[in-house]
Amino acid sequence: MTDFICHFEASTIIHATPEALFEFHSDPHNLTEVMPPTLRLVSLQTDGKAQEGRLIEIHCRDWFIIPMRWRCRWKIVHSPHLLVDEMLTGPFRVFVHEHHFERIDEQRSQLKDRITFAWGGSWWGWLVSSVFVRSYLFTLFIWRHHKTRRRAEKASRR
Repeated sequence: MTDFICHFEASTIIHATPEALFEFHSDPHNLTEVMPPTLRLVSLQTDGKAQEGRLIEIHCRDWFIIPMRWRCRWKIVHSPHLLVDEMLTGPFRVFVHEHHFERIDEQRSQLKDRITFAWGGSWWGWLVSSVFVRSYLFTLFIWRHHKTRRRAEKASRR
């Protein structure tokens, strides 16, 4: 526990190709489609879809009152299987989000999100990360994967 880094993973099967999932997740403007109702986007600045080194600046309010500002960059962009964004400035000491898209068969893929995070650099920050942040991420990614599945189902009916 000397580095106080935590890890979180969420995974789900979605009726979509890795290409479709990559296309959706590589556009930061789609973030609002998977945000829970308690999280409100105030502003989003980016130069476009995922490209290694490209920046994303997000200002949002959680629970309608808690302001959060994130400055992130796309660290790795390997179409159609991997997107990695990392926080440069924001509410965490470390926050790296990996989006993995793996084909299962012709109609389904596995969406896997891996988060490496640390809130603070002491045992107290580790405790907050391990208990509260992990619980928040669990709830957040249940919502995000649900919304992504629903969006993919709608797209497949067209």
